[in-house]
Amino acid sequence: MLISFKSNHKHRVIAKNIGNFSTLSRKIVMFPILCIYLTGCGEYFSPKVSEICSTHPNLCSDLNSDSWCRSEKAEIVNHRYRHREPLTAKQQYRLLILFEDYRACITKAAGIEHIKYREKESDRMKGVITAKRELKRLARATKNDPNPYLSYYHWSRFSDDNALQRFMNANRTGKLNTPDLLVALATIEVKHDLNQTRKTLYRALSLYENDDGIDTEVFPTLVTISLEQEKYARAYVWSIVAEEYDALIEGNDRTAWAKRFNLDTDKLEDVADEVIDALEDGSFNATNLGLHKI
Repeated sequence: MLISFKSNHKHRVIAKNIGNFSTLSRKIVMFPILCIYLTGCGEYFSPKVSEICSTHPNLCSDLNSDSWCRSEKAEIVNHRYRHREPLTAKQQYRLLILFEDYRACITKAAGIEHIKYREKESDRMKGVITAKRELKRLARATKNDPNPYLSYYHWSRFSDDNALQRFMNANRTGKLNTPDLLVALATIEVKHDLNQTRKTLYRALSLYENDDGIDTEVFPTLVTISLEQEKYARAYVWSIVAEEYDALIEGNDRTAWAKRFNLDTDKLEDVADEVIDALEDGSFNATNLGLHKI
């Protein structure tokens, strides 16, 4: 049976949140007041999608009108509403990802036959056509863009060697400075340098402000790297962290590792607990946590 620390971890979280309740409540009360005076709060007061489509039908008319893919469609409509042409490179990248998600959903929906209302099938096919068209349009418009997000997109989707070169140049000049860009870099490094991949993933984890948006696929990757390098104690720690964040690991049997390699499980469980706390608080530092020692 695998050991789980979820129960104890959640109790610590609850206790800490109770202690911060009064401070948090003041922040909640002050938030609307601050937004009156500060810019950048518009997204919290955006109109409903139905209202946007009513007042700006051009932002919605090329998408399916039924209830299928509601969340994916809403993301696109809101993006179109908040960001008008010309888009920045980051906004273009975001729209590419949104249309990929929408295409995956609406393509599946379009394949479902509607016996009573055939027009619904046609309406969904309109969404499929729009998704494909917009993805092609955005891909053409961003093909040579030096932005690292777009460069990685063209490399990962189209195996564009020029895009890969631009992405690696961005790394050499210190422009890969967000967790998602570093995780992207790790997908390239893992093919030829496991040590560097581990360092890159550690740096990515250190840049998260808290654990809300962590790419949890990092944890199984760190387990795999540790096993490949025969660092079984480290693999044990990361398998606990992965389980905490519901990141599935195929063939995860750390109990067997512990017995076979005579691991000090009490010590490693304490290390894993410290790692989880650090991720939660946005204070992850692999050196301070002593991960290089295990």
